Amino acid sequence: MLDWLLKRTNSPAGGVMNSGFPLIPVGQGGFLAGTHVASNLGWRPVEALTPGDKVLTFDHGMQTVVELQREVMIPAEGDLEPARCPLFVPRDALMNRVPMWLMPDQGVLLESELVEDAQGDPFAIVPACALEGYRGIRRMHPGAQLELVMPRFAEDQVIYLEAGMLGYAAAPANLMCGRVFSEQGAYRVLDPDEARGLVLSMMAEEDFWPAGAATGVSQPEARM
Repeated sequence: MLDWLLKRTNSPAGGVMNSGFPLIPVGQGGFLAGTHVASNLGWRPVEALTPGDKVLTFDHGMQTVVELQREVMIPAEGDLEPARCPLFVPRDALMNRVPMWLMPDQGVLLESELVEDAQGDPFAIVPACALEGYRGIRRMHPGAQLELVMPRFAEDQVIYLEAGMLGYAAAPANLMCGRVFSEQGAYRVLDPDEARGLVLSMMAEEDFWPAGAATGVSQPEARM
């Protein structure tokens, strides 16, 4: 199990940790249908995966999909409950080659010199709800229903999405709502407040983030 350690505990912006929206676990994760996943058959839409297919992971090479969790989210008209509002991720914000949507509790692996894991590497998994304001990421009403798909593996994994984004996929045993931030398994997702502190620190280190601009950050190499 990885134990994430913040190297710098002082948050910018006067120590404000909250983005203005509730940073609470709501059990909503998954990748939008159409999101491409690196597999043994090349880049495939996540909804086209089936149990038995292999997907490229960050730490463990190709791993076999044991099941796929599917859910359809039909947003109501008008404002969405803030805690359940999906986040729009502009192209290249997280090394994603196309614009994407993320659900509030979907874990994303970030690379930053502000953190280190138990192996001494500069990586941390944060829930998407903590990313608001980072490189243009914002909560938006999707305007249409969202078909969400989550591939599951025998163990927790981090997988490659849309050329370079790294998404967290918990093992089937971790599907219970409210256990998103559990310390069980190979990875621990930072709790929302801790994750928000990290993201604010990362934002403070970047002078600006022009909409649609490339990150200029090299893609992390897989840890084998």
